[in-house]
Amino acid sequence: MVLSGWTVDYGDGPLPCTVPHAWCQDVPLAWEGPAVYRCSVFTPHGRQFLVFHGVSYQTRVFLDDAEVGVHEGIWDAFWFELAGDGRDHQVKVEAVKNGGESFPVRSVASGFIPFVFHTFGGIFKPVELVASLPACPMASLSGFRAEGTKFYASGTNQTHIPSAKSQAEEWLAKRVGEPTLAASAEPDDGREKPTYLRGVLTWGWFPELGHLNPPENTIHKEIDIAKKLGFNLIKFCLWVPPHRYLELMHEKGLMAWIELPLWDPTDDTESQEKIVKEFERIVDQYRHHPNIALWTCGCELHATTTAAYRKQLYDLVKARTGGLVKDNSGSAEMYGGDLREYGDFYDFHPYCDTHYYPEVLDSLQNGPRKKLPILLGEFNDIDVHRDLARIASESPYWVSQDAFLNDQGVRWQHDLPALISENRFAQVPDENRHTSLIESSRRKSVFMRKIVQEAVRARDDIAGYVITGWRDTPISTAGVIDDWEQPRFRPEDFASWNRESSLFIIPSRRPPWVNGGNRSGWIDPYNWFEGRAFWKIGIHSEVELEGNLDWDILHFSWNGDRRPKGKVAQGAGLPLKINSLESTEIGEISWDTDEPGGYLLRTTFSGVTNTWPFWIVPEFDSKIPLGVSDRRGLLADLAPAQSARASIITDLEPIESGVAFLLDRGTSPMPFWRECAYEFLQGSFWDYMGYREAWERLLPMSTDRALDMGAIHETWPDREWEVLMNRIDMRTYKEHPMLIRSGNIFVTTLRPFGGLGNCPAGISRNPSGAEFLRKLMQQI
Repeated sequence: MVLSGWTVDYGDGPLPCTVPHAWCQDVPLAWEGPAVYRCSVFTPHGRQFLVFHGVSYQTRVFLDDAEVGVHEGIWDAFWFELAGDGRDHQVKVEAVKNGGESFPVRSVASGFIPFVFHTFGGIFKPVELVASLPACPMASLSGFRAEGTKFYASGTNQTHIPSAKSQAEEWLAKRVGEPTLAASAEPDDGREKPTYLRGVLTWGWFPELGHLNPPENTIHKEIDIAKKLGFNLIKFCLWVPPHRYLELMHEKGLMAWIELPLWDPTDDTESQEKIVKEFERIVDQYRHHPNIALWTCGCELHATTTAAYRKQLYDLVKARTGGLVKDNSGSAEMYGGDLREYGDFYDFHPYCDTHYYPEVLDSLQNGPRKKLPILLGEFNDIDVHRDLARIASESPYWVSQDAFLNDQGVRWQHDLPALISENRFAQVPDENRHTSLIESSRRKSVFMRKIVQEAVRARDDIAGYVITGWRDTPISTAGVIDDWEQPRFRPEDFASWNRESSLFIIPSRRPPWVNGGNRSGWIDPYNWFEGRAFWKIGIHSEVELEGNLDWDILHFSWNGDRRPKGKVAQGAGLPLKINSLESTEIGEISWDTDEPGGYLLRTTFSGVTNTWPFWIVPEFDSKIPLGVSDRRGLLADLAPAQSARASIITDLEPIESGVAFLLDRGTSPMPFWRECAYEFLQGSFWDYMGYREAWERLLPMSTDRALDMGAIHETWPDREWEVLMNRIDMRTYKEHPMLIRSGNIFVTTLRPFGGLGNCPAGISRNPSGAEFLRKLMQQI
């Protein structure tokens, strides 16, 4: 029997409420309680159990004013035995939430939601009176295993192994009989399948609820969107979902990754041992779910957790589940602390700019280390421009400047409240191209994820990934769904990389000779000088495939939509058989042309398709009509005019005409791709240049600096500047120009000479950079 008829008292008298319940905006957000809940219950004769499925955080329970027990913890169910006497009784529950002085965020298993918004308090899951408790399954041998660098999944994971009983199981055995084994939801067909994990990360942000127990219709909606976008796994990052969420995922064929709620904890050993006991209870209550593929014992743990403590957590979860377990998602190698680690797979969280991903991914490969699957347990977050105008109009509590509703708590970022009342996109959207910036940043994010995910699929040491993240939050806009639970992306936006098979371009190498020796270097696959364009094509697939590479090349119209205008070449390769989970070259494409323009390369192998835009530009000419001042040697490929009316410089110095490419002085450090969107202003300029939102053309010119306008004005005190390319931070909404003009002077941090990450080094090796410089010089 589910208990109903509840009231809640915050100190001013009882008010009716419905459980599940969180006190949300009823009281100041920072208030820890206790809130007092009451209801009446009739207890039939015989043994009865009062079961609480979830309360945050400390629960003190009374029956007719006599205390029956205390529980601490958010994520596990708990119960108290009552003597049924055929009478009505009064139940009183005193709830104190974490995040206050009594239970600081870092001293308990709070998860990540306090860093997304704040802590929550209340009876957020049902309360039941039952005559017997449900059976608790014994520890089960997971149906997921690792072999070398690969994962495999069997038809079921309900094979049980002996293990020591927990206190809860012993309690159950004494009182309600030995536990029985749960039946598998899938038939065991005896087959084992190679598995590649394509996951998305959720922190459990449900602002409409104020707690982490979503209703069934919300769960169905989230699962359906995830499946349509190609994901086969959901990672519950630092929170434990309701059992119904996992059951519905299993019914619909999705795997789960449970990451136990430990992030940036205190180093207090007593608090850490309490967390161990809570984790034991959580694992015992959740381990029977057959679709839990992975467990991690915490996230980005560092110096506050010793290697011994992490091993204790790993051993606990491993013994109680028999599954695939890692002590620390993110790893000590990336986040510091003792480098001893424990786990059945490697788990890294690379968050880097797009042009650095290939070399960072290479640095994380196994090499001579123990051969284990590598997972990217969080990565590839891309913040976009959210609908600030709608948010300003609706004014949800999580953007309020009133601490009663939106106290900062432990959040390191709290920008929205201040900016929403003054930001130009929120207040005057029609005058600031608000809607077009939403779409522009969305398209940029599609490009970025495609580039990075293809690099991931090309490295078969990597056994899967988890994209950050599921939904926009007060601290980020990297969600695949927006603030209103609507999908930001279409299935076709992710189709080329987020399916069981993916085609990718294998980059061709071109190590430059620098100061007496080679350094790593690459050929840009998206931009070519007239002559020969060349690609190697690879494939990665969960299943074996047979086929041959078919390809064609089409002209496209450069007006933003890349409409094909006609086929100019085609070809086919030899038949091949591809093994599962092995990144494999399937063919080469070589094409000669002397016609500059935009093109599309389309490829197909055994029904798997992918398409890439590319550009052909005029042959490189080192002779330029400008002078060069380049003490850094970045423009060594150019042959400048002996005397010229304008100059190209690579440092901050006053010139009357020319181009200044700034690398440090006159700049501020910041990523070129991550956490930002771009305005391309002065349309006629970009119409001529051909680089507006042409992300593949901008990639080889990637930088890690933006212009410092204070330094620019000091250098040219009498000039007024026109912004041509404007970077907008998608978290703080601070604006930083990337390309400006004053008369015949252009100043930028773009790098046509490349040199960062996988950008080609030198203008003669960088077709896009050479063309950009050529067109820029024509406007001086």
